[in-house]
Amino acid sequence: MKEAQTPKRRGRNASEKNQLTRDDWLDAAAGEVAAGGFSQLRVLTLAKKLGVTRGSFYWHFRDHEDLVVSFLDRWRDRRLHELQYWKPRGGDVETELRQILELLLTDASRNIRRLQVELAVRDYARRHDYAAELVTQVDAARISQNCTLFGRLSSDPQKVRDLSLLLYVATIGSQVVLTGKKGDEATIRRIEDLMARIVLGQRDEP
Repeated sequence: MKEAQTPKRRGRNASEKNQLTRDDWLDAAAGEVAAGGFSQLRVLTLAKKLGVTRGSFYWHFRDHEDLVVSFLDRWRDRRLHELQYWKPRGGDVETELRQILELLLTDASRNIRRLQVELAVRDYARRHDYAAELVTQVDAARISQNCTLFGRLSSDPQKVRDLSLLLYVATIGSQVVLTGKKGDEATIRRIEDLMARIVLGQRDEP
């Protein structure tokens, strides 16, 4: 009597499935969120994109909500980590301000997917309490870092706070308007220069 043959597996085998990490799933999730917001975030869709069965998902996440929370946590952690790249170093204020504006506008305007994810998270925060909490944390950290720089322009705490918020609102709005528009580098540079001159014009009188 012949031994029963083991049926061939389709797609990835068990060892290949185990090679997928949480970040692989979260990267795939970022693509879906960028494309259509959190309503697009479905386990079956992600599994198909990754070439695995839906069961593979449960190696890494308890359920769909665990995926969403993990995605939001990673978004928050990465946004906070980014702050180190435009952290004021205590040098010349104007030089640092212009360098920061270049990072926030010229460099950020080239990253369409990053902006799409940020806008999706902010939209989701309107109806998801945990997302709203994380957006608040990120906003507070970004504005606080601006205060570190502008505290060297003025001794008025309210003025420093207002300038920091103004710059934050302006850079976020500029990213929305300018991201992905090729050939607008000169326009972006002019906006950076205008922002810098407006802010520097608020310096305390000698």
